[in-house]
Amino acid sequence: MSAQHQKMRSSFLLFPVLLLSLTGFSSAQEGSVAFRVGTLITMDGSTHSPGTVVVEQGRITAIGGADLEIPFDVLLKEYPDATLFPGFAETHTSGGLDRANENVPVAPFLDVKDSIDPVSYFFEDELRLGTTALGIIPGANCVIGGRGRVVAPAGMTMEAMTLDDSMGMKIAIGPKSGWSRSAQMAELREAVSKLNRDLRTKAQDILHHGAVKADALKADEAGEDSEEDGDMWDSSGGYVRFGEDFPGKDLLSEEDVDETQRGLVDILNGDERLWLWCPTATDVFHGKTWAEDLGLLDHIIFVVTASAWKAADLLMESGRPVTLTGSMWHVERDPVTWEEVRTFVPTVFHEAGLAFSLGSEKSRMGPHRLGYQAATCIREGLPRAAALAAVTTNPAAMWGMEDQVGALKVNADGTFVLMDGDPLDIQSKVLQVWIRGSKAYDRNTDERLQRLLKGQSR
Repeated sequence: MSAQHQKMRSSFLLFPVLLLSLTGFSSAQEGSVAFRVGTLITMDGSTHSPGTVVVEQGRITAIGGADLEIPFDVLLKEYPDATLFPGFAETHTSGGLDRANENVPVAPFLDVKDSIDPVSYFFEDELRLGTTALGIIPGANCVIGGRGRVVAPAGMTMEAMTLDDSMGMKIAIGPKSGWSRSAQMAELREAVSKLNRDLRTKAQDILHHGAVKADALKADEAGEDSEEDGDMWDSSGGYVRFGEDFPGKDLLSEEDVDETQRGLVDILNGDERLWLWCPTATDVFHGKTWAEDLGLLDHIIFVVTASAWKAADLLMESGRPVTLTGSMWHVERDPVTWEEVRTFVPTVFHEAGLAFSLGSEKSRMGPHRLGYQAATCIREGLPRAAALAAVTTNPAAMWGMEDQVGALKVNADGTFVLMDGDPLDIQSKVLQVWIRGSKAYDRNTDERLQRLLKGQSR
């Protein structure tokens, strides 16, 4: 065999190995596995100490204590001093995108799938922090920002990372940078008004062309049959369902609507979950009113900052969930005494009976971890169950994925985190992350982390 032939043969043999090492979820890791651990937190209100979870073909098939029977063909891994729980869920973030917003304020045609960078260090860091799911969506510096999706922080392709591509669309009620609130609302209303005008114009065109075609066919009754049936009233109509009726509305198909406007039609049809950016109490009022006027309130998740706490009653009245971004504290001065008044907003939301989730603050050490945020809530008096739910089950419910992620239950995804202590203990370390039955992270093989721990640099 020639040297060149040997070199080519070696390259072909090496290629599958390289491919497996790059996929994130390597096929060699897939299959059936069971974990027996010191503590198993299922998030359904029960804790097993010790506990066992069985995963087969990427799904959880059994949960129980130390005496749970393990199928003969399932590999058992034992960590008697470790804690296993579903992992943290970041409800709403623009991390991992090549840019959070486009310059176009109204962009319902955008989709984060075209902007997510699977090899971003952002996702690598999230795995180290024990995050198993992230709702990635365009930022708030927009009017209509586009469509988001729920992803796992591992995988080399969008398909491998995606847990659900129907997270919903971003709409900002709070003004974008340099805009007033009135300009923001005017732009949003104009986008809807322009769509309605364009739809009516298109419907008139369809009616006109249908009438012309019908007249032509009638005049040519004695002639040869046309290759086209001339049926402009086909079954593809009915795409536009929102708003008042107008002539030809029932004839409009998806293909008849400009592709830059289809996302807005989906929003107004009620086919999209809407992440409504309402940073202040005033924005909550305007956002709730706007959604009610269009019959969309049932599709809203309010995305707020701490300053929106004064609208807690309005939020409760809406019956919709809330995700709190940025700082959990609202700080202001008493106008009379000039004393600083600090309000811990999760407490306000919890006492109001709101279903809420917490976001991390990537610009600050400590709050960059969802576990830290939840632990802070406990320190401030929230029940542990409520604090932990704000970073696990509540985000999953907001995505409509409560049967897949956020809790350990039979038939849910085999997605969980193994830690060397309580997940809300700041000193606990993430040992492994498993996503849909495949190992996505192992602290022992985290080369970048090991170099830091050893004081090595290169």
